[in-house]
Amino acid sequence: MATYKKSYKDLSFDFTANPQTGDVATVKDAVSVKRGIRNIIMTQGFERLFQPEIGSGIKNLLFEPMTPLTEQRLSDACRDAIDAWEKRASVIDITVISEEEYNRYRVAIKFSINNSLVEEQVDVFLNRER
Repeated sequence: MATYKKSYKDLSFDFTANPQTGDVATVKDAVSVKRGIRNIIMTQGFERLFQPEIGSGIKNLLFEPMTPLTEQRLSDACRDAIDAWEKRASVIDITVISEEEYNRYRVAIKFSINNSLVEEQVDVFLNRER
């Protein structure tokens, strides 16, 4: 019995040309899902014109005091956003570490792609910016 492995593919954000075909280059599988997770985390509600419901809503949390409670709230917001909007991945663990000297949070998201047993990780830095 043959098994079917679904492949995920997205356009590359730098819009470079594929050297063989001249079309826009693509990214595949783990890189594609990592970029999707990063985009969801960094997107605010009402930021996407025809999809205003997509986003994580973490921007307001970045201006709260850097405490373990804020880290937990950021972790929960990231998990909720990924579970709601990135159907290609299953979150295993999210670690949020405040880096007060740089005025940012480091978010490490461990996940598995739905058609794979391999654990992947993406790191996102959340800065306080206005």
